[in-house]
Amino acid sequence: MSVSFLTVLLRAAIYLETTIACRLDLEKRMALQLGQAVLDDLLIPAYSFTGDTLFDVETVQRIMMNYLEYETDGSHFGYKEEDGYISPPLSDMERVGKLMESYLAEIASDRNLPVSKFIGLAELIPEQSRITEDGMYRAIDIYLKAHPTITDLERKKVCSLMDCQKLSREACAHAAQNDRLPVQTVVQVLYYEQQRLRDVMNGSMSSGTSPSISSRVNLHPPTDIHPVSDELSSLKRENEDLKLELVKMKMRLKEIERPSSAVPSAASSPMGIIVPSSDKPPLPRKSFMNSVSKKLGRLYPFGVPPS
Repeated sequence: MSVSFLTVLLRAAIYLETTIACRLDLEKRMALQLGQAVLDDLLIPAYSFTGDTLFDVETVQRIMMNYLEYETDGSHFGYKEEDGYISPPLSDMERVGKLMESYLAEIASDRNLPVSKFIGLAELIPEQSRITEDGMYRAIDIYLKAHPTITDLERKKVCSLMDCQKLSREACAHAAQNDRLPVQTVVQVLYYEQQRLRDVMNGSMSSGTSPSISSRVNLHPPTDIHPVSDELSSLKRENEDLKLELVKMKMRLKEIERPSSAVPSAASSPMGIIVPSSDKPPLPRKSFMNSVSKKLGRLYPFGVPPS
């Protein structure tokens, strides 16, 4: 039976509330062929009207756990090779990893999806199946956008699911300007991107030949030297920009972690005396009293009237 047909049977079994043994058997059969499944096969709706998630995340989580157990021990489920169930090839692990990342990105926009379910499902994806972290970053970004009210600690836990070192250059450029990510994650992204640029520059410089040797070998240098030099200069400029951005993010991180210091005000100073600034010299008290007496003299030239 194909995965699509098994999905139809599983949806019907959940909707009709059949026995648990029947549903678990269908889940195990789907796990055996999970490498051939597509995203629509995993989008099983949650048949409940209690304001829960839109899709049945627990069922997909059990299917993924069964798949991982079958990868570890093929005879765990009791299916024999002559029955038509054989262990999937190792390349299926990468396909399953991409499939689960797509599933995470699809359910991440559900506002009723708690952090624990998102993290629990993401942790089931094996690291060896994730060549790059772009799919995981996309799912995390969608989840953070759909859940802006989660705490900073939960935000850090969600972002710890991805390895910033395995992000592509485009994903790093997007993550460096993403305000939804914690400051610590952005600093890690900038650090790894700067390290990557440094490695590229060092590799380009080490692969270059000596000018004297190249002049002896070929008197007419190739015309593609200028594009290479332009690329190196652009990489240097980008490296400097990343250094500056990294310094800014570190300063911002220190300002956030620094406790707010009390600013002295006029009320906190004794007798309500305002401390003069260092830029302007303090006004002499004698000249101030003289100006006040002059103004009173203009108002009452014959003296202050008795009260």
